[in-house]
Amino acid sequence: MAAPAGARTPDDMERPFDQYSWVTTHNAFTSNGLIPNQSQTIDVQLAEGVRGLMLDLYFSQGRVRLCHKVCTGDDSATFADLLNDTILPFLDKDTDAIVSLHLEDTTTFEQLSTELALAPELAGRTFDPRTWNTPTWPTYRQLRDSGQRLLIFNLGESNTGDFRTGTGVAHILPSIEYTVENYWSLGRTFLRHDDDCYSRWTQQDRWLKRSAIEGKPGWRPLFTMNQFHGVPFRSHANVDNSFESLSNRYMEHCRPAARRKPNFVAVDFHEVGDVAKFAEWLTLSAPDAL
Repeated sequence: MAAPAGARTPDDMERPFDQYSWVTTHNAFTSNGLIPNQSQTIDVQLAEGVRGLMLDLYFSQGRVRLCHKVCTGDDSATFADLLNDTILPFLDKDTDAIVSLHLEDTTTFEQLSTELALAPELAGRTFDPRTWNTPTWPTYRQLRDSGQRLLIFNLGESNTGDFRTGTGVAHILPSIEYTVENYWSLGRTFLRHDDDCYSRWTQQDRWLKRSAIEGKPGWRPLFTMNQFHGVPFRSHANVDNSFESLSNRYMEHCRPAARRKPNFVAVDFHEVGDVAKFAEWLTLSAPDAL
């Protein structure tokens, strides 16, 4: 049975966005196949309270598709179809929701631009920090009211900035500037369980502790805490996603390393264990001082 959904729209919308925490699904699109990371489709994940989606993008058969390492044929979902058929309709239905996409992108700027042009309703709906003069991240309410309710981060720095679509533009943020993130794996198999919390991009702790975003004084990077093994099995998730494992990893390793609470708690099989409960507990807790 799925765990009760949590970490949806907060009751208190007046805090800066970096003081909230969200259930985030690793390889959110892989709900089928031989080794899936999730057991639910993205539309079900969103309905159950997931607000962060990790997506891998590859160019295959003339389109930008959601694949993991290798695309097989032309049956992999395209990025524009995900936006048009799932993400944007969900935001239209739940007018309080804010969703974040975390892209691991292997495409070229031209390929991604051509794909995003097929999602014309995306224009004006993505978060663009250039439009904000707030001393910190905008509050949840400010973001909701602005209509910029889709934050898109891209690990591929060359595929960030403005993309023409419809009658306007969509804006994509460079992950390495607007987020910090711990190394992605607890270990390839369950025989290894590495709780250490060091940066995905460098093992120097200072990168996780980075407290400022260039050009946005007072804004601090959002923290993604990865909590999953290299090979996804539900038996891993039974332990990795327990409140005890999550809170111990955070309190004993990630909090000292990053000096803040996670904004995105990234897991496999999000409905297993206590991920929603943990994210809600983080949101309700006082913000960590840097």
